[in-house]
Amino acid sequence: MLKTVKALLIIVFISTFSLQVSSETSWITKKDKTKKTLVKKTETKDKKNEWIKKKKKEEVKKNKEKFKEKIKESKSWITKKSKEKIKDIKENLKKYKDIDSLPKAEFYFAALVEPKENEEPIYLYGYVNADSKSKKFELNNMSYYSKSDGIGFLDDGKTTCQVDSQIGTFFGDMMGKVVVKCKNNLEMTGTFIQTKDKGKGIEGETNKGNNVEFEFYTSKNDAIAKLELYKEVKETLITRSLPAPRNNKNIKLEPNGKYYALLIGNSEYDNWDDLVSPENDVREIKKVLDQSYKFEKIIHVDNGTKKEILTALEELSLITTANDYVLIYYSGHGDIKAEQAYWIPKDGSKKWGQDDWISINYIDIYIRDEIKAHHIAVLVDSCYVGGKFKGLNLLDNMTEEDSKIFEKQLIGDLNSRSRSVLSSGSTGPVSDTVAGTNHSMFALTFLNLLKEFQKSSIPVNLKSVAWNMDRYFAGSSQRPHYYHPPTWSDGGGDFIFIPKKNLQ
Repeated sequence: MLKTVKALLIIVFISTFSLQVSSETSWITKKDKTKKTLVKKTETKDKKNEWIKKKKKEEVKKNKEKFKEKIKESKSWITKKSKEKIKDIKENLKKYKDIDSLPKAEFYFAALVEPKENEEPIYLYGYVNADSKSKKFELNNMSYYSKSDGIGFLDDGKTTCQVDSQIGTFFGDMMGKVVVKCKNNLEMTGTFIQTKDKGKGIEGETNKGNNVEFEFYTSKNDAIAKLELYKEVKETLITRSLPAPRNNKNIKLEPNGKYYALLIGNSEYDNWDDLVSPENDVREIKKVLDQSYKFEKIIHVDNGTKKEILTALEELSLITTANDYVLIYYSGHGDIKAEQAYWIPKDGSKKWGQDDWISINYIDIYIRDEIKAHHIAVLVDSCYVGGKFKGLNLLDNMTEEDSKIFEKQLIGDLNSRSRSVLSSGSTGPVSDTVAGTNHSMFALTFLNLLKEFQKSSIPVNLKSVAWNMDRYFAGSSQRPHYYHPPTWSDGGGDFIFIPKKNLQ
């Protein structure tokens, strides 16, 4: 999250003055001007504080909307429990346990509910076990149950909570959703990535609009240590990126390498229904990148067969170096079999099993081992959302101090290694285009952001793109998803789209 900590340091130095009346009058006049300056700066500070409060209110409102949507979606996967299971849960909910007394379990978790203004942080811990009656899925030659349930405890000595979670695979990684319902009417939802013995929360909110940070562990001791860390650092916050400020014309960035892109748009299919938006999307994206952003080469694949897409990936791996910045954009049909995701090429069979679909695991190998870039951003639009496009949300009246802070963050993002994914959402079937256009919602949002940032001369990181996209998709059944796959060895940086005007 871009932290714009604004502090006004006013140093008033009053020089030596004489005892003459004229000099005294001159000093008084200067003092009056100083007062005016102080008043002006105070008013500016008040306006900034008002803006911060407004933004916090907007974030709370957005979190509440997210929560409602996730709770609605969770009804599709939280299955009705047996009488025995319900009885067991009720019995456990009666027994409050401190974290040291948690029973043996498959996973333990610790969570921090971030306080809003005039609130105290809330701490949560607990455990979950797999539901042996749920479906299984395969990952890295291992089998896993897709659902789990357990008990949580607020760190207040009395409140117990019911926990339900679901896991599956995405881009070769294990991802999950969790729903927590506590007896004091506090409810939480979240999304997390699971890697080996740890699950990292990437998005969480409560029914009251608070952000939630949480992690899962196979070790109870690790969960205890994390809970203590939350308590020691109350200011621990989930990294969230604010939209970029306006009037950034003074920000200049100097990439160490070159920018490359691979844009794949599949609209015409041999065995699947044709789509309208993919070809139109990638052609327009290529046009904007060519005109306003400096890309050394853009590999463009329209209606690519499996061979053509894999050849393009191979070409990308051969021309890029460890200093370069790579954007991969795929738009077309996608499907999932046995929790494994696939891109469907033009010549892909209607049914799985003919070895003509492109497994995400194959793309994963290219990202990890073949493409030696400094930054890689993968944008996937294989699901489409209809709806009305909403206006861009940028910050106005950026001060010189704001510009310096923002530029410092962008330089940090640019210099650190980055591996990111931004997808258009879930795997459910949705409409191809936004009404009145020949673009998908995901692409239309992305295009408008690129155009607006270029127009305003603003370098923009992918976090900000994802942040704005999330706002646009509010109210729809599908939401964009942004994260750094752990197996890709992200280094804390972020892919940055730099308008030509902002190149040093």
